[in-house]
Amino acid sequence: AQRAAGATLWQTPRVLTFTQFAERTLQDAWARTREPDRLLPPAAEWAALREWRREEGGTAEARALLNAARALDDWRIPKSPQALGGYPEGELLLAAVSRLATLGEQRQRKPLRIWLESIEAGDDPLLGVGLAGLARGPRAALGRWRVTEVEPEGVASAVNVIAAEDDDHELELIATWCRAQLERDPRRRLLVVDAKLRQRRGLYARMLSQTLSPSQWLRREARPQSTIYTVEGGRPFAEFPAVAHAMLSLRLLTGRLRFDELVQWLRMPFLDLADHLAGAAVEGMLRQGRRLEYTATEFANSLVRDDAPAAATQMSARLLQAIAALGEERRGAAEWSPRLLQALRLLGWPGSRPLNSDEQQTVARLHALLDEYAALGAWLPRSSAADAVATLADLAAERQFDPASVDAPVTLSDSHDDPVVRYDAIWVAGLDAAQWPPAPRPDPFIPLRLQVEAGMPAASARGQTQAARRSLAAWRADAGEITCSWARLEGDAHRSISPLLQRLDARVDRPAAPVVVPLAAQVRVPALEAFDDVEGTRVDTRVPVAGGVRPLELQAECGFHAYAEVRLRGIRLEEPAPGLDPRDRGMLMHKALELVWIKLKDYWHLQPSTEQLRKPLIHASVEAAKAAVFRGFVPHELRPAVEREQHRLERLIETLLSEELKRPPFAVVALETRREVNIAGGRFEVRIDRIDSLEGGGHAILDYKSGEPRAPRWQGEEVRDPQLLAYLLAEAGRNVQALANVSLANNRAKFSGRSSRKGLLPDMRGLPGLDTSDASHEDIERAWQEETGRWLQGLARIAADYIAGHAPVEPASDVCRNCHLTVLCRRVELSASALEGDGNGD
Repeated sequence: AQRAAGATLWQTPRVLTFTQFAERTLQDAWARTREPDRLLPPAAEWAALREWRREEGGTAEARALLNAARALDDWRIPKSPQALGGYPEGELLLAAVSRLATLGEQRQRKPLRIWLESIEAGDDPLLGVGLAGLARGPRAALGRWRVTEVEPEGVASAVNVIAAEDDDHELELIATWCRAQLERDPRRRLLVVDAKLRQRRGLYARMLSQTLSPSQWLRREARPQSTIYTVEGGRPFAEFPAVAHAMLSLRLLTGRLRFDELVQWLRMPFLDLADHLAGAAVEGMLRQGRRLEYTATEFANSLVRDDAPAAATQMSARLLQAIAALGEERRGAAEWSPRLLQALRLLGWPGSRPLNSDEQQTVARLHALLDEYAALGAWLPRSSAADAVATLADLAAERQFDPASVDAPVTLSDSHDDPVVRYDAIWVAGLDAAQWPPAPRPDPFIPLRLQVEAGMPAASARGQTQAARRSLAAWRADAGEITCSWARLEGDAHRSISPLLQRLDARVDRPAAPVVVPLAAQVRVPALEAFDDVEGTRVDTRVPVAGGVRPLELQAECGFHAYAEVRLRGIRLEEPAPGLDPRDRGMLMHKALELVWIKLKDYWHLQPSTEQLRKPLIHASVEAAKAAVFRGFVPHELRPAVEREQHRLERLIETLLSEELKRPPFAVVALETRREVNIAGGRFEVRIDRIDSLEGGGHAILDYKSGEPRAPRWQGEEVRDPQLLAYLLAEAGRNVQALANVSLANNRAKFSGRSSRKGLLPDMRGLPGLDTSDASHEDIERAWQEETGRWLQGLARIAADYIAGHAPVEPASDVCRNCHLTVLCRRVELSASALEGDGNGD
């Protein structure tokens, strides 16, 4: 305006927010009259309500109560019991208002909103812009200060309306529009407004960077901070990685961390360790333990072992130093602030590697947050270290932060307020009928009638509609071009255009422009070369095959899985789980059953007359198994779980013995027998749980399972469960007539397997299609030998493939859903790509 008037020299205005101007004017007035500072800081009110509601409603309720209390003053809503009382929310708000008033009286201070009526602005000319949605109290103050509101001088632009297919398509259109605008003139300034920016921030970052600066995605080094776009308003400070690591560190020093939180803490690059891979070594030590949670002392002690790497010893020493620096006394916030920072430094935070610009700004902002916490010392009681960390974490979650960025041509914002600054073009996204105007969001603590009477925009549909109309008018006045978009679909749900856009006179419906393929996608054209790479290194047959029968089980499911897990050591990372480890549970069961049958020996000791003798025998066997598995000492934290497992196992063994009574007479001839069996030229070490001799001749091989019963999957030479067949081959000198898994789970015992004839084992039939009442003994024996021969041929084929290193990605149909190696074989990903390329949705 000064330039348009021909001026060449004029007084530069000071640009302040309403709150900044009011606080500065109030402080200047007190300074002139030499009065003390009597302003109650906003953080003091937050601290007071947080301490009050900590045990009941928590921090979120305290923040909501503070917002409601401020709204009462800003919108001139009565604070009397007659207006607010009569229901629980109102009574709680009245109590909060009373507590804040008492706080101000005790400190002889008042918040800014109370001082507004006594602030005099002086004679300097004041201009106001973007004040359309201001509350009653601040607007009354503007009237007393004789503020001249500046209206936009631009002509209202026509509105281009574009309908996208879905949310992803809408983002692609925005990226394409930004590129087209900057190709027209790189000096153009663009604004993208999206109310869901916080949820879609990562999608915007990827889409815009790939479309506007695709070369960043072609570099080998990490992508730098974008100079093309910037995000307005920031995000919660606690979400930044350096801050998240600092908060985890302080929580570890003052409380407990779950196993997954501790692993996350170790993996983040903000620890000062000489060995950059030390965190992985420490994580490996943690995964060998049983703890689900750790205090800093427990974690430090667990790292002191003879076989621990040097980095673990260094980390343990630092943890103990940091714990000692904090101490156990209760202190005020001003005392805790430097101690918390000292503890972080003793731990090595923020690490020894050079920090980039964003990380440096984040660390500096954390120092400022500690200063803010220290300034609350007059408003917070003395607290423990854990309470101090909890308060600091709440402050970090309350504060919004974004590192300073360059003057980028594209600005992203989630605010529908007046942009104030003029842009060359504005795109507003998400303007469907369900989202714009937004649904009413009344304050839950203030009666709705009072909110509507006061004119609070968020309280009613009318208020939200008026606010949306003001926003649209501001966008049209602040940009040469304005584009509004909405998406037709949200998943399977259909959307409709906002009625404010549908009834707009200056509306131009434009078809969606074709999406520009990003340069990165054009450069990286997929070029797949198909070739067979299914043969790996042969197994060294001069030594026994590692892993026992496990490699054959995996090979039967998927050759690649077997090779990757056993030969390449692609093992799923272990995680501590509540209760008893499944391996210890299995060892307890096997050892207890071994001891039981050492004493019982055969069927005749299971007769009903000996039932009263069985329970002491079972109990003694389980006790002895516990002593053997845990070597005489059960860790304190596992004792309740072990006791429960003892009771469960005793009941299961009783159930199993009841099932054993349904069998014809038998005798146990071998328990936990170790064998070495040659299969297809490879030597496999096996351990057979139990071998019984059967009445009338022959033997049965039994294997105990702690899971749900499942019949062995053998169909001729198609073998999926080779374990029992390997046992059969190992006992080739015996006349084996039955093979079965004995499942003990869910208070029942179940025999599942195959036998030559019906009745050899409970609930097991003979060979399918062979009627034992008509067939002779020789026919049954011949059919059994032929069937087992086919099974063993399938076993030999599986073993031969494994020994040869044959590792095709040919899994069975039900294997991939639980496999942890699909990221290596990429079968699921490539199958999906093939379906998309064929255009076949089946």
